[in-house]
Amino acid sequence: MVTRKQRQARASAAKRDQTLQALQLRASGATYRQIADVLGIDKMTAWRLVQEEAASAIQEQASEVLQLELTRLDRMQMGLWTKAIDGDVQAVDKVLRIMEQRAKLLGLYDRAPEPDQLPSEGVIVIRGESQEEYIAGLKAIRGELPMPPSNGNGQAGS
Repeated sequence: MVTRKQRQARASAAKRDQTLQALQLRASGATYRQIADVLGIDKMTAWRLVQEEAASAIQEQASEVLQLELTRLDRMQMGLWTKAIDGDVQAVDKVLRIMEQRAKLLGLYDRAPEPDQLPSEGVIVIRGESQEEYIAGLKAIRGELPMPPSNGNGQAGS
């Protein structure tokens, strides 16, 4: 007896085969009417098969380009980071521009939170802290750890 999962897998494979055939026909110059006739489907379904697959391919390519650009930004920032945290004003400016570009690529400016949605507490990470405290501060900023207690001057207490 054929299970529901097996029927779904067969239907999915059949649709994939149909989509690939529609793409091949379109690439060879066939009209949507001709594709529909060959595949035994209506013209609108032929159009939808081709368009959905094209949109999916474009989305995959855009995602790959985005990942490549984010990796490049990360590498540039890593190269400047030590100078920036040591107080090199030019390096700080460059790091901030890299961070701004990353935020733009990720669409963070498009979905900025309203002022009442911003966290009411913050943490300042000081370069002189130990590596463990520094990492804990970064994790707190990202929400992975609770905020460290404040010493009253806006900085994490020790």
